[in-house]
Amino acid sequence: MTKTTFLTSRRGLLKGGAAGLAGIVGLTAAPAVFSRRAQAADTTLTVTSWGGDYNKMVREIFADPFTQETGIKVALVDNGDMAKVKAQVQSKAVQWDVIDAPAAFATSGARDKLWEELDLSIIKPGPLVQAAAPDYMPLYLYSGGLVWDGKRSPDGKHPVDFAGFYDVARFPGRRVMRSLASETLEAALIADGVAPKDLYPLDVERAFRMLDRIKPHVSKWAATTPDQVNAIVQGEADFSYSYFNRVKSAQKAGASLDFSFAQTINSLDYFAVPKGTKNKEAAMRFIDFCLRPDRQVAWATRGYYLPNSVAALDEVKGGPASQYLPDLTNGKNVIVDSQWWSENYTAMQKRYAEWMLT
Repeated sequence: MTKTTFLTSRRGLLKGGAAGLAGIVGLTAAPAVFSRRAQAADTTLTVTSWGGDYNKMVREIFADPFTQETGIKVALVDNGDMAKVKAQVQSKAVQWDVIDAPAAFATSGARDKLWEELDLSIIKPGPLVQAAAPDYMPLYLYSGGLVWDGKRSPDGKHPVDFAGFYDVARFPGRRVMRSLASETLEAALIADGVAPKDLYPLDVERAFRMLDRIKPHVSKWAATTPDQVNAIVQGEADFSYSYFNRVKSAQKAGASLDFSFAQTINSLDYFAVPKGTKNKEAAMRFIDFCLRPDRQVAWATRGYYLPNSVAALDEVKGGPASQYLPDLTNGKNVIVDSQWWSENYTAMQKRYAEWMLT
């Protein structure tokens, strides 16, 4: 995906209506044909996911209804680590059929030629806010921000933006940091005064200098998304970066968590199919199913996301979940540049992983 198409998508998301979306691309194709080979062999799909309540959402909104319609069972695997995906593809021993891929995963995987081309004789989603790349499909836009316990850290005692998260003098406490470089480097640079519009290309050396400053105050490295929230709930840390749907789920379970919409990092999430999967046709059929407007509405409403289906976007923006959607016009929020990450993900993740261990 190019930066141009991503920014076009952003404008489309901001306008929020089918008639005014500059980034709409209607994908049309011949009727889906599910071959005899697929019917015989594609009896189970393995889809990577991100644990916790997210897994429940995938199961309830996508996986179980897909199984009911097709008879194809869906197994969920937490955290489709890109190094493992690459190893599976290169060894021709692919175990995962659909990868739930953040922007850095999707674009870097495409650069390394890890994905099958999308089969548009099967995937026919109708008008989309963001067009598909040849080998990965945008599913929705998510937002990450800061999380804290409202009882332990009342108003005035917690950060609400990334500068505050890095300001340990003003807001003393233990921090949770992601084990992924993407979104982490952006937050570090914003904390150091870089304007969101000036982020890319990322000043990597400056970002790691900021990371060095915060490192002594990190009490947990979150390997999974649920870890980001659970560390706060369980008293292992005071402030973390995570996602509103995770916080909302914990709130429903009785946790006294709060989330800041004052500054967020926003990115598209994608589905991709590893090259060499034995269940290619079923994987394409699953992607098509997840892009149906009714599934997109259910997903976006349940998870407080912006859907990629134009028809779903119109409905979601007019519904009760609209109050929790990101404001992409306020100049404070970050839009992840997937093109930059496609060119730099492998090197940045390797450096970040080594930095965590030193």
